[in-house]
This record gives sequence, C-alpha cells and structure tokens, in this order.
Amino acid sequence: MYSARKYTKDGFTLTEILISIVIVGIIGAVGFTIYRGVVEGARSDATKTQLKQIEKAISLFEMHTGRYPARLRDLVKKPQGVENWRGEYMKKVPRDGWGRNFVYRPVKDGNNPYTLYSYGSNGKGAPKKEWMSVWKM
Repeated sequence: MYSARKYTKDGFTLTEILISIVIVGIIGAVGFTIYRGVVEGARSDATKTQLKQIEKAISLFEMHTGRYPARLRDLVKKPQGVENWRGEYMKKVPRDGWGRNFVYRPVKDGNNPYTLYSYGSNGKGAPKKEWMSVWKM
C-alpha cells in the first residue's frame, strides 16, 4: 500500500534571509551614525577643554612675566630672555580633539591680546565660522 508522506518545511526561505539582512543593515547604519555623532561631540568637548586649559596657562605666564608667550611652546619650556618664568605652565603643548595643533598668535592691536583657536573637524580649509576660538566659547 502506498503511504503518503507529509513533508515539513525546515529552514528559512531566501526571502526571509534577505529581509533579515536588510533589517540588520539598517540597524547597523543607524547605530554607526549615532556613534559618529557621539565621537564628534567628544572631540569637540575635548577641544574646548584644551582651549580653556591653554588660556589659563597663558594668563599665568602673562601674570608672572608681564608679557604673553610668543608661541605655545613657551608654556612648556622657558624661552630665552624671559624673566620670572615659573613654569612649566603645561606639561606639553596639547593638540585639539582631531590631533591637530592649535593656532596661537600674540596680537598687538585688537580686542584680544592673542588669538587661540582650532580649525575644528574640517581642518585648515574649514570656513572661519567652524573654527573653535577661546574667545567664542
């Protein structure tokens, strides 16, 4: 006698696998976007903190020596011909959150005695509105 077998379906169809891959891809893309935003925010916050620390070190340097440093390196190592230097005002010259040097220049005429800023996330080619200045925090 002939017996009819009942076949059961085991495993997943190609459509189910593709839908799962698409869902995992979407979740990964959203997660990566959020992660990038968090990392960028942390770099920006680190840069602001560094700017404040450099500003304090420059103020101490000026208070002790009666003038502003010619370059940021003067906060770490005593420059020649400077009296009353009581450094190290900083252990090393820090970099911004993106690993770049800060821009510092003493200014003779102007609203502020010096300029101190980072170009921000886009680097040297960034427009001025993206720069992070110690005077605009």
